[in-house]
Amino acid sequence: MNTIQLSRPITAHGEETSELNFREPTVKDIRQIGLPQRLVPSTNSESVSVEVRADIVGQYIARLAAVPLSSVDQLAIRDFNACMGVVMGFFNGGAE
Repeated sequence: MNTIQLSRPITAHGEETSELNFREPTVKDIRQIGLPQRLVPSTNSESVSVEVRADIVGQYIARLAAVPLSSVDQLAIRDFNACMGVVMGFFNGGAE
């Protein structure tokens, strides 16, 4: 399980929390939410870039850490970035 210590507490389920614990996503999660990134071809068609879909990442944070989406919206930007790193790690060979 991956744990993120938050720089600023958030409220989830009526209680203040200073950490989020993430479980691994399942195939069901992926089917229901979609992939958190999308490949975008460049205008010259010679390369592609990866676009991280923040709205989808937010849904994964909520589901995998078992908090409401309204709690995800309370995260400090650096905490959101740390959580995004955990989520993206699952899709890039496993979170550390």
